[in-house]
Formats: sequence, C-alpha cells, structure tokens
Amino acid sequence: MIYCVFVGPFKDSRLGELAAEYEKRLTRLWPVTVLELKENPRDILKFIESKKDRAALVSLDAHGERLDSLEFTRKVTQSSQDIHFFGWGASGPPPEAAAFFTKSVSLSPMTFSHEMARVLLMEQLYRAGATLKGHPYPK
Repeated sequence: MIYCVFVGPFKDSRLGELAAEYEKRLTRLWPVTVLELKENPRDILKFIESKKDRAALVSLDAHGERLDSLEFTRKVTQSSQDIHFFGWGASGPPPEAAAFFTKSVSLSPMTFSHEMARVLLMEQLYRAGATLKGHPYPK
C-alpha cells in the first residue's frame, strides 16, 4: 500500500484539482491513500513515530536521492513494505524527523512549491502504476 502524507493544505485550488485527478486515476491502478496533516511539529512526529516500524518512510527532499521515472517505478513497485511518502510544507520537516526516514528522495534538482511537489509525486505514482499494469500512459 502507498501512503502520501502531505503537511499543510493546498492554497492554489487548481493544483489541488490536478492532484485530486491523479489520485482518482491512481485508485484505479493500485491502493493509494492520501493524508493531510496540519503543520504542527509535535503531531507530525507522533504520526511518523507510529509508522516507523511498520513501513518504509520516504521524505521528499530537494537534496535526496535522484531517481529517474524508471528507477522510481522499480523502487515503488518492487517494495515488499507499505511506503509512506512525506511531502512537507514551507517549513520543511521537523529536525527530529530525519532519524525516522528510511530514504530521502528528490523529485527534481529544481525547486518547486510544496503544492507542485505534491502534484509531481502523484503523477510519478500514477506513471509507476500505469507501467506496472501495462497501460499506455508512460509512453
């Protein structure tokens, strides 16, 4: 199971609609749950700690491992664990959270708003699911 955990709400409704469209498409391919947390460091840490031994925890970070779409697809589709992707608000992750992450992944060497990063992650997950199912989207 894939979980997308995002901190803070969308401010730009157009990006929110685009992310929702990818979420709708994703649910036809494989189980994905999207969660939104408030930007409260204590609650965020509590949530992360509750998942630490039960899933792979992946932080989206501009300085994380750079993967192309094919590598991303391999890692996501071949995982035997649940995966929780964490996308951060403008403040980034709480400093104490770094110790809990299995991996840190960069969506691009370029800088994007956290809202745009959410859309990019959803699109890459859709691309991975479509690849897994032999859907023509990735071509």
